[in-house]
Order: sequence, then C-alpha cells, then structure tokens
Amino acid sequence: MEVVFLNPGKSDPADPTGGFWMEVSSFMQAAADDLGVDLEIIYSERNHLLMRKKAEEVLSRENLPDYLIVVNEKLAAAGIVALAEQKNVKVFNIMMGFYGNQAAHLGKPREKYKNWIGGLIPDNRWAGYHLASELIKKVREQGVADKDIRLLPIAGDYATQATLLRNEGLAYARADFYNSQFLPEIHCLWRKDMAYDLVRKFMKRDPQVNVIWAANDPMALGAIEGIKENGLIPGKDVLVGGINWDRPALEAVRDGRLALSIGGHFMIGGWGLVMLYDYHHGYDFIEKGGPIVRKKIFSVIDSGNVNHFLRRFGMRDWNKIDFKRFSKAYNETLNEYDFSVDALINN
Repeated sequence: MEVVFLNPGKSDPADPTGGFWMEVSSFMQAAADDLGVDLEIIYSERNHLLMRKKAEEVLSRENLPDYLIVVNEKLAAAGIVALAEQKNVKVFNIMMGFYGNQAAHLGKPREKYKNWIGGLIPDNRWAGYHLASELIKKVREQGVADKDIRLLPIAGDYATQATLLRNEGLAYARADFYNSQFLPEIHCLWRKDMAYDLVRKFMKRDPQVNVIWAANDPMALGAIEGIKENGLIPGKDVLVGGINWDRPALEAVRDGRLALSIGGHFMIGGWGLVMLYDYHHGYDFIEKGGPIVRKKIFSVIDSGNVNHFLRRFGMRDWNKIDFKRFSKAYNETLNEYDFSVDALINN
C-alpha cells in the first residue's frame, strides 16, 4: 500500500509559524510504520502553487502511488482531485474540506470524481468556541465578573478555513457570553513574533485586557511574552489559551503561564491513514453522513491533565501508540472510530 502525503506546511522546525505540519507528518509516519504502509511525505512550504506542481510530478511518475492525501490549502486541492482522476489514483483529503463554488463543482466523493474517496475533517468551529468558553470559565474561577472580562482574540490569516471556522466558533462564544467584552480580533498570520509585537503594543494601550484567545499556540506563546513586557503575569493577570498542543505550549500549561491548549488535530493524518488502511483491506470508512467524516478530534489540555499527557507523550514518541488497535481491519468488532485524547492516553 503506497501513499503520498502532500504536506502544505513548512519543513523548517524553526519557522515562526511553529512546527504544526511537521508534527502532522511525524504522527502519520508512526501510523505508517505500525501498519506497514509505504508513506512518502512531500512538503509544499506554504506555497499552494508549489503543492500543485508537486502533485503533477507525483502523478507523472511511471509507478503511481495507490493513494494521494491532500489538504485544500488556499483551494488548491480541487485541481489535484481532477488530475488524480485522470491517472486513476485515489485521493483522500484531510484537515480542510471544500466549500462554495468549489464544492458545487466537485460534487460529493465517489460520484463525479470516483477516485476521490472521501476525507477526514476536524471541527474547527468547536475548537474556536471551546477555547473561548474554557478561558471564560477559568477567569470566572479567579473571581472576575462577566462584565469585567475583556477578551482579545488573535486570529491567524485572513482566508484559510482554519481561521474562518475558528473565528465562527469565536462568534458563537461572543453571542453566548454577551455580558463579557470581546474586542475585535487582530491578525498575526500564525506567527509568534508578530503576536509578541502586537500584544506588547496593544497591552500598553489597553491594560484592562485579562483574556487572550489565540488561534494557534505560537501566537499564544508570543502573547505571553508581550504580556510580560508590560510587567504583567501570564496565568494570573492575563489568561491565555491557544490551539495545537505544541510541546512548548504544553510546557507553558504545566508551568501555569498558559491556561490551556486545544489540540489533537495534528493527529488527523495518522487517523486518516488508519481509515485508508481499512479501506484498502475491505473495511470502508463511509459513515451515515457520507464519505467525508467530520469528527471533533480536538480536546482540551489544561492543568488537570497536562502532566498525564506529558508523562506519556512528552517526548513526542508516537511509536508508543499501537495504531492497529484503532483499525477495523485488525478489530472487526470495532463499530466506530475513537480518535479522542482519552483513547490515545489509554492506548
């Protein structure tokens, strides 16, 4: 079983946007090793045009892979689906779905494009909403009244689905917690350095901010440094939460500087590979809602469970996981996929 993953992210772990996409690859490779899948990972360096070029190169090979895993970064995956159809290579999309005119053109998997067999999509709205609601719950526990909660949201970019959907979740929280003050979001393009600079300046103008919602962990960590620059204590004067489960962020949760991190979605490549393995061996992953499987995936790590998680996976050694236990091909009595943090820790 040969699989190529077109990773849209950066291959440089020192990039200021963080190592999220490298973590996706690491977890997926551990799953491939466990299941005996021949996995090739090709990085596109956050360049959707390069991703399309890499796809064309893969699909021009004499020996084609069985499956191509793609991410609809900047709407680039639709053309790859069409090209793979011509080459009779099956496509599975992860992380981002298809919307609007693009979705209308593609139709549903296995219909117009029969080799587009489905996908696995995390619920980014849930992540955006629960990041806000958990932060508000924690600042209430510190004795802050709703009317005194002043929340600054730090969004990612302006166009990707992750940004738009997490912002939608934030909007739901804004409606539910209407007695609290939600400031207009600032955009820091997923970058730690930009978040540090903007929060440092923002807190000088508005020192009453006591909650910061950050759409990824690097921006949350940058916000923490900006708070400290203003003589305030992160975790006490200002509560900050992020998304990703990046290792430095989890260490900050353990130390009390970061209130929480919502994550687990970097595992979606590995879970998608489990589903493809089952499909390849006659156990179709199609569910009642169709071949696009949408799962919450995200879970909260805070002071209550961070030590447990770090004891098990602090070194990011995903080879400790028995991925076969999550596979229907290996467990015929398995009715539904459980990709939760509890299932992971208890594995």
